[in-house]
Amino acid sequence: MNQTEKTNVESDVVHRLRDLNQKATQLLTFLSFALVAAILLETSQVSVLTACQKIAVKWSLRFWVFSLFPILVVVLPIQEIVNRNHARLFKVVLLWIAVLLIISGAVAFLCAVW
Repeated sequence: MNQTEKTNVESDVVHRLRDLNQKATQLLTFLSFALVAAILLETSQVSVLTACQKIAVKWSLRFWVFSLFPILVVVLPIQEIVNRNHARLFKVVLLWIAVLLIISGAVAFLCAVW
């Protein structure tokens, strides 16, 4: 591999890391609105939810709060500490874990409002 190819590969990894950070920021934005909606629904003065729906809202909140931690780790500048390829793989795995938790929370939230 010559120097130009190494530079292109390095630039590609840096671009992908930037994309992963942007996706994490978008997920945080979604989570902020989702958490506000769930908290407003759970803490409403009038009892608009049945007992089963309250449990579903509580589970959606739990899933969404747990998904915050992998997303916050993704936003950290890990590529400055470890190899950029390893950092990219680490961030991809964490984002997938967060997405699975978010989907689980969305399913629980849908069960609560359906």
